[in-house]
Amino acid sequence: MENQSNAVTKTTMNYGLYMGLTLVLSSVVFYVMGKPFSEGLLSYAIIIVSLIWGIRSFREGLGVEGLSYSRALGFGTMISLFASLIYAFYTFVLYKIVDHGLIDKLFVFIEEQMLKAGSPENQIDMVMNLYKKILTPLTISIGQIFGVTFMGFVFSLIIAIFFKKEPANPFHGIE
Repeated sequence: MENQSNAVTKTTMNYGLYMGLTLVLSSVVFYVMGKPFSEGLLSYAIIIVSLIWGIRSFREGLGVEGLSYSRALGFGTMISLFASLIYAFYTFVLYKIVDHGLIDKLFVFIEEQMLKAGSPENQIDMVMNLYKKILTPLTISIGQIFGVTFMGFVFSLIIAIFFKKEPANPFHGIE
């Protein structure tokens, strides 16, 4: 049982590595293009495609054992957790070491978005003062861990519906 658990953990780490590196690559591309805060939809697409690929491959590797909904959900969530750790590390390095001024650009971006949304000036000032106190490279990175893992969980809720597979033998695993 422990070997099977270790194999599942290793597999989720591998697919998490692929997803995390793909998220980092897309972020680097947007950063080089001068649009570091414009990758939202692409990130969602990367998460979805990575989860489909990982869960599908995992299901095929199980063979006659089948894949329950809860196991597919857990597998997808674990992939997202490992990917989020890689992406959070990259984010921390980007904001803390590579580009110290990026956090100021983030504040300008947030303020522009609030102005476009028609937020009152006093509300913008209040929110920006709060963000300037709270947002640091560390808190942004921690937010990435929770954000990517949560989005992976939500997407896995849906993807697991399509990839669950009943075992060929209903008594498989029962001694």
